[in-house]
Amino acid sequence: MTLPGRALAVALLLVIGAFVGATIWSQRASHSIDDDALFISRDAAPGAAFVSNFRADMRDLQAQVARIVAGRPGDLKQIDLLKNRRDDSLAQALALPKDEHESDLFVELRASLRGFDEAVKRALDEVHAGHLQQARDTMEHDIRPLADEVSVAATELVQYDTKSAADAAVRIETARRRADLFAYELDALCAMLSIGAALLALRIIRQARRVEEEKRVLIERKAEELEQFAGRVAHDILSPLSAVSMAVAIVEKRQPQEAEALSRASSSLQRVRGIVDGLLEFARAGARPEAGARTEVRPIVEGLLEELQPIADRAAAKLDVADIPACAVECSPGVLLSLIGNLMRNAIKYLGDSKQREVSLHIRTRRGRVLFEVQDTGPGIPSHLTQRVFQPYVRGPNVAAPGIGLGLATVKRLVESHGGSVGLRPAPGGGCIFWFELNESFDGEVSLDQGSRFQSA
Repeated sequence: MTLPGRALAVALLLVIGAFVGATIWSQRASHSIDDDALFISRDAAPGAAFVSNFRADMRDLQAQVARIVAGRPGDLKQIDLLKNRRDDSLAQALALPKDEHESDLFVELRASLRGFDEAVKRALDEVHAGHLQQARDTMEHDIRPLADEVSVAATELVQYDTKSAADAAVRIETARRRADLFAYELDALCAMLSIGAALLALRIIRQARRVEEEKRVLIERKAEELEQFAGRVAHDILSPLSAVSMAVAIVEKRQPQEAEALSRASSSLQRVRGIVDGLLEFARAGARPEAGARTEVRPIVEGLLEELQPIADRAAAKLDVADIPACAVECSPGVLLSLIGNLMRNAIKYLGDSKQREVSLHIRTRRGRVLFEVQDTGPGIPSHLTQRVFQPYVRGPNVAAPGIGLGLATVKRLVESHGGSVGLRPAPGGGCIFWFELNESFDGEVSLDQGSRFQSA
């Protein structure tokens, strides 16, 4: 991985880490806020309320006792009711969670409360016995001081719960401020990291485009060199072919008895010239077909069969060609001859030791295209080579036939450059079916010179 790529990966990891960190921090802050909120709602606030109710009941209870001790009408049942209600409030407050300091305050409160209740009972007994002065003294020296102690302890508890609630509220506010600040900081960090990652990605894209452009230029240069090489090779082949053609013509005139054989040789030479002409045109066109090129299929196939028959005889193979439809394709005669010839020669060459030795050609038109299928009864193509067989220099295993593995690659390049498609599939009874499609041409008829050029002699 390049340095910008590693930097981009680190930036992306940091962005992910920032988001994950923000989530974890938010969860922790949320838990802390929730804990403090629950403390206020379930502990501090109810505790303050219960102790406040307790303190109010204590005041009412003291007032009722003072009225009875002073000789004014009072209600003993009301005193019992206030005591029960006071005790209930205290029990509810004691049931809440408490820390150590709060527990100490409750110990003091309950101690003062026990003394207060004992003094109240004693004063009421003194009133009931008719000792009003003693009851007043108990009220003055015992009940009021103990009531003040209970009130002070209760007030301290209320203040402690109130302070605890206030502290929890402050913690909630602080946690929220910190969470907001941390969120802003993480947002800023993520924004900077995202900008950095975007800049790195842009740099990587530019580098990739530059490398791609360099590769494209290199490929174009190599393609241009290859086309120039193909042009030179085609030109070099044409020169000796011309000399051979002239020599065959001279012998043909001088030896009439061998006219048929020489005519056949001349026809083959003409077909070779057609292939070379087509490849030369292909090279000169920069791997693009000649504009307006059109070739009748039937004359090309008939001439090619005449040339391939001796090859098939030597291989003890049977050539079978179904009825050829009257159609034309959008390519030069040399290109079509090269395509069909390559596939059929390959089919004959690679029949191997097959007992059934047959190569067939099927041609049909469909949806504005012409389909060519070459089927053989050979051993077939191994499955691991089906995707690579059209690549240059790829040959099947244990192949003794001569060749360097460029025939099928040439077929694929020619077909695709003419806007067609090419492929292969297993034949039903064994062997392979190689096929290609070319666009059908409907523009007029091919000239007699072009058609007769590839007719058999």
